[in-house]
Amino acid sequence: MAKIYSRVTKINDVAGRSDYISNPERQEFLKLTGKSTDFEWKDYADFEKANQKSQEKNNEARELVIALPNEMSENFNDEILESFSHDLAKELLGKNRDYEFALHFNQAQTNFHMHLLFSERERITERKPKVYKRDMWFDKTTNRMAKANAENAELRHKKGETMKDKRGNIRYDDAPFTKKDSKFTERSWLKSHQETIQNVLAEYHYVLDVFDSKHEIAQKKLYKGASTEYLEYAHHWNQTANRANKALKKEQATLVEEYTILKPLMNEYKFFSGKEKEMEQAELNLNIYKKNGYAGNRWNVFKRTTYFLMHYEEDRINVKLYHDLRDKIFRSVFNKDDFYTPTHYFEQLLQKIKRFPERVKQVKDTLMNRYGTVERYKEHKQELVKKERVKERIETLEREKKERQQPQFNIENIKKERANSQIKKQQPKRNRGLSR
Repeated sequence: MAKIYSRVTKINDVAGRSDYISNPERQEFLKLTGKSTDFEWKDYADFEKANQKSQEKNNEARELVIALPNEMSENFNDEILESFSHDLAKELLGKNRDYEFALHFNQAQTNFHMHLLFSERERITERKPKVYKRDMWFDKTTNRMAKANAENAELRHKKGETMKDKRGNIRYDDAPFTKKDSKFTERSWLKSHQETIQNVLAEYHYVLDVFDSKHEIAQKKLYKGASTEYLEYAHHWNQTANRANKALKKEQATLVEEYTILKPLMNEYKFFSGKEKEMEQAELNLNIYKKNGYAGNRWNVFKRTTYFLMHYEEDRINVKLYHDLRDKIFRSVFNKDDFYTPTHYFEQLLQKIKRFPERVKQVKDTLMNRYGTVERYKEHKQELVKKERVKERIETLEREKKERQQPQFNIENIKKERANSQIKKQQPKRNRGLSR
């Protein structure tokens, strides 16, 4: 099953980035663009520049790149895609945040994805404009503030009048934007936002899994403009990781399924947990009572009567229940490992499930040691070539050996042998019985 993939990055030039993702002249396979409202990124950029407190540029926005199923571009028209994009953006960012999205394919048209550009700040919709607290008088000649009764003084601003800047824009008491929301830098959001993507996609009938770093091996990104060597290495890693993930997922599913089956049985078995020896003794007592002596043990009449009156019925019920539960548990075990008691086996199963991330790490470390980098992958390829040459050489030697062991059939030799045999037949035979 396909996985949810997303990447969050900081944007220092939000206006430039906006033009890059939404400009048809810069994106050859642009499918759709849209904004939350009719706003300008320049407002955010200007605000960040005005409030810059160090030499390092303020982060003007953030960008989410989200991989989408390729079929969405074909199955959904622009209206549905636009509705999906707005739904996803609002679920991820909230309803009061400005954002811009762009849907398009990569150059090879193999990866349909969304660019979601958003601000960490929210725009303040209700702001109080600044007003003059008193009448403002200015000298006509010097253009400086003056007293009301001064010569050449004129009233320019009345008390309660709205303040404006030199350009005629209204001035406000507070900033146009809120403080940056810190949640977009927290690990909890970085983890939960993929679940949000999964949920919104599911509403549009696309079911994708969320990547779990504890239980899966991550694949390598096929970077745009990456070298041929890296792309070959990344393809090999991704194929190997995919096979390993399938095997690990199957292994984990088996453990969980076995746990699900055994858990209710083990809840019933709690009564006997740690009492296995007592049950063995109870079974022995039943056999002694029934057979009037068993395994070298004999009871007199008084002991038999006492046992019958005080313990027989309890032991009979408990031993039967104990054996039935053990049989059910043994039949329910998948791994068929040898174990003395169900409690011991169930504890081992819990440990396997609990330590499964260590199992994943072990497999990942093995892959890393073999071909975890481009250099190691090259060495791996060279080893494969050597092994293939050795194999071919062994096969050649074995073939030559078989050829030497087989009789050689040569037509010329056969003709010569036939001719020699004919000559021998034509030669007169000597009569060894007559003397000369």
